Amino acid sequence: MGRALPRTHPVWQIALYGAIFFVVTSFTIFWTRFAGGLALVWPGTAIAAALFLSLPRSRHLMAAAVLVVLSTLATSLFGFGHEWAFPLGLINIFEAWFIARLLLHFRPQRDYLDRESGIVWLGFLAGLVGPLPSSVAGGIVVMQIVGGEWHDHAFSWAVAHGLGTLLVMPLVLLLGSASRSGPQALLKRRERVASFAGMVVLTIAISLVAFLQSTLPLLFLPIVPLVLASFRFGRFGASIAVLTISIAAAGSLGMDAGILAELAMPLWQKALFLQFYLAGLLLISFPLAVALNQRERVMQELVDREAMLRLIADHSDDALLHLDRHGTIRFASPSSQRLSGLEEVMNLHLAVFFSDTDKEIVSAALAAAAQHPGRTEIFERSVVRGGQTIWLEAKLRAVESSKQQPSAFVVTIRDVTERKLEELQATLEARTDALTGLPNRRAFLDVLEGHLQSAHDHPFALALIDLDHFKRVNDTYGHTVGDMALKQVAQIMREAATENCFFARVGGEEFGMVAVGPALETVSKVCERLRLAIQRRVMTDSDGGTFSITASVGVARIAERCSSTMALQAADGPLYSAKASGRNCLRHAQDIDRFGPREGPVRKLPLTVVS
Repeated sequence: MGRALPRTHPVWQIALYGAIFFVVTSFTIFWTRFAGGLALVWPGTAIAAALFLSLPRSRHLMAAAVLVVLSTLATSLFGFGHEWAFPLGLINIFEAWFIARLLLHFRPQRDYLDRESGIVWLGFLAGLVGPLPSSVAGGIVVMQIVGGEWHDHAFSWAVAHGLGTLLVMPLVLLLGSASRSGPQALLKRRERVASFAGMVVLTIAISLVAFLQSTLPLLFLPIVPLVLASFRFGRFGASIAVLTISIAAAGSLGMDAGILAELAMPLWQKALFLQFYLAGLLLISFPLAVALNQRERVMQELVDREAMLRLIADHSDDALLHLDRHGTIRFASPSSQRLSGLEEVMNLHLAVFFSDTDKEIVSAALAAAAQHPGRTEIFERSVVRGGQTIWLEAKLRAVESSKQQPSAFVVTIRDVTERKLEELQATLEARTDALTGLPNRRAFLDVLEGHLQSAHDHPFALALIDLDHFKRVNDTYGHTVGDMALKQVAQIMREAATENCFFARVGGEEFGMVAVGPALETVSKVCERLRLAIQRRVMTDSDGGTFSITASVGVARIAERCSSTMALQAADGPLYSAKASGRNCLRHAQDIDRFGPREGPVRKLPLTVVS
């Protein structure tokens, strides 16, 4: 035996939609053809178009053939007879295929029932543009059958087919999507079957009262159950309610009873009035149902997002904050207590996380974020928590709103102490000489250039210290001993360093010093003590022998803004002079300032090496 086809197979879909199409069109032709003309409303196009939308393109020809046969049969049995049934069937099915192609081309995302824009495209393409070509052909064919003007028949065709498509297609699309989503979606509908049945009964009762009585103009009454159905059951309820009202209205018109019978106009005009009345109900209910469906989805997304955010907030080491537009905390995650050092931060300003001196920085960050919604502002500050200094990183962003000013801020605060210490350590290592532990040339130049910026108002002294004949030490005792000697010289400089005297190793056996403030007046004494300390330090070689080294010093007083190169040249001149004078001495440059040259003291001591 052959294997059974799955229910989602195209053959099953064609068979199912074809059966529904035949039953609905047969009933429509039999019940709503007044005065032997066209049907009042034509839902068959909606069913056929929905079938084309659900099938792969390769199956469209098969579906079209089946539907043409069924349409021809329905028209032959209940409509104009077999002579014109086939041409009308071709026109009807072409119309459905044309609408499906229009929808797929202009709205490939298939959101016809999910967004207001999708509803607009569905109404425009399926209810207006789609029936136009077939209405011309249909009007000409009907003119051959019943006489009259072809454009009158074309107008009736366009109205009946457009209205029928709009009335039925949303329901067919919804039922199709529900069947594809599986038993769970259907089960949800069964759980509410009682209230749904009550809504249908209420709609029928009110519609019958509105259409079958002729005393009062109560055609507005069906709007009440229609709106209730839209609120309670969304798009599906709106579709069923409109369809129910349409059936009641068509029955009233067919029986020539009730409020429609009292209208002083021909039957075709009553039919036209009823069509536009039903179209108005559709335009009221379905956009409302779609908007409610979107609102429900948005609310559910908000609930899901809030649950996720609360889960993240409860288990995050970062403080997650929500501030009002003034910077006051309206929500704070549990980590806020630890990072703020407070038991409660609600209704306090964001600045409570930082030091009192940082309030202006926090306010400036909030103002910058408010000026540029959507851009993240970041700042880092150190604070004291439990007697220890930690670093906090704050990221804040203004919540965009339709108004010119932000409505709120979202903030995350993180403990970045470990990362900050690593950065500081890396910075320190990049500015420290690996051998001696003194600041290196880069750090020395940074300090020098900083003082050069304000040298006019705050003069300072620059000294270059060069160890005499140090190459001879490396050649005689080896580089290991030479490195040990450099470390001891560096230790002498560390002992001499103060907040006003900055020492650095600027290269090889050359060191630099910057003296500011009070040290400027005593720079000669400082350098002389340094020179003597180096001379008196006893160095030890690898064999236990001892030796000493000496240093030459060049000093320049800088009192004008200049480049670092010029400043170094100013101190390098007296250093060269000290070496030319026999080394182990101190020389001053002529001052670089607005007071003119000034010669400094000269001291010279012989080089001594103790073996």
